[in-house]
Amino acid sequence: MNLLLTSQKGSEAKASAEFKEIALQRGHRKLHIEKSAFDGVLEIEIENSRDFVAFMREYVRSEPFRVHYIQRMIPVDVVVDTNLEQIKEAATQIAPQILQGESFRIEISERDSPLTRKELIDTIAEVVDRKVNLNSPDKVLQVEVLGEYTAMSVVRPDEILSIIKLKRSS
Repeated sequence: MNLLLTSQKGSEAKASAEFKEIALQRGHRKLHIEKSAFDGVLEIEIENSRDFVAFMREYVRSEPFRVHYIQRMIPVDVVVDTNLEQIKEAATQIAPQILQGESFRIEISERDSPLTRKELIDTIAEVVDRKVNLNSPDKVLQVEVLGEYTAMSVVRPDEILSIIKLKRSS
């Protein structure tokens, strides 16, 4: 999985069909979509997820009424088991994407997490030696806890696409 997609609960099949249609229009033939164990969450494997998110941003700006079921898209760098040791290791692995001199913030979305937010933040902050900026960071270390496994990525704030926010600002 290199992309998480969220939809309203119960609309996963419609969001999946909508995503497939747009991806095929874009020329993506190799993609795999799987419903996660959590309502409203789809796990996707697609070529170059970050480019696709950038494409979707422009697609929604030009065709805001063509996207009905997809709510958010989050690129994923690494997936690990939900335990502090593996999360710490993954954070160490992806932290170099936050360049020297750049600021960051940790964003956590939890679904059935066996760990507390404080445990997650403390574990990650321990290995990321960069300046923290909660209001306007250069990068976001995104943590998506999905029960027994956790998806993590380092992204620019604009690489996480909220369709709803984008439609409101257009």
